[in-house]
Amino acid sequence: MNKNEPLTYAAGEKRVSSPATPWDNAAYHTALRHIERKLWDISTDPEDVFHHLSYSLAPFEVVIVPGLDGSGPKHWQSRWQKVFAQNNCAVRRVRQENWTKPSYDGWLKKLASAVARSKKPVLLVAHSLGSIVAVHAAHKGLLSKVAGALLVAPADVENSPQEDAHRVEAFSPVPLSHLPFPALVVASRNDPWLSVRRARFLARYWGATFVDAGRVGHIGNHSEIGCWLDGLLFLDRLAQGILLDRQPVSQQQKKVLQ
Repeated sequence: MNKNEPLTYAAGEKRVSSPATPWDNAAYHTALRHIERKLWDISTDPEDVFHHLSYSLAPFEVVIVPGLDGSGPKHWQSRWQKVFAQNNCAVRRVRQENWTKPSYDGWLKKLASAVARSKKPVLLVAHSLGSIVAVHAAHKGLLSKVAGALLVAPADVENSPQEDAHRVEAFSPVPLSHLPFPALVVASRNDPWLSVRRARFLARYWGATFVDAGRVGHIGNHSEIGCWLDGLLFLDRLAQGILLDRQPVSQQQKKVLQ
């Protein structure tokens, strides 16, 4: 198929993920009992938000996938990792051998290894080049335990800033096939690594839902967004969508009728 040919499905179309790792039914049903509590109605205090998320994320293991140059201590990924652990959420982080000179094979291998060690269905929380690594790994069938992915500011390696082009060229071209799991593509309106138009294009071809994050740059080390509460809302939306998709249709219909 010509890569510029439009696909025949709607972007954001729901798909029920079937990760290779079995679900913990107790955690799953506990999460469902809390699912009607809307994250944005609880509080804007990060601790309260993380506490709520501990229920949504209980059935999953979060695997954090940093991008080029890694995620420093003030990066939202690092903040999330710390507080997830404090709230007893299963979380692990991909550790690359060299963050400044990424290796295509090496980075995919490290991600695949981190996912393979997980004991629960995995939610990927990827940023920048980490998002592109996740897409490549999924395309190669290396992520069978993944239930869903939050792909934040995917690095457009085919149109990257000139000064960094040589560092990411090994990851070009980007696969343009459906991801085997639900995903959100979160993009900023003023990201030097990714235009909104390109983000929508990628979301369409990956079968993901596009999310407009506003004007927050590359949503990385230099973005002053703290714990990035909007991002937590996006993650909660992803997790709850996956959980609801696993409910029997009859239960969903009963909820509508109540």
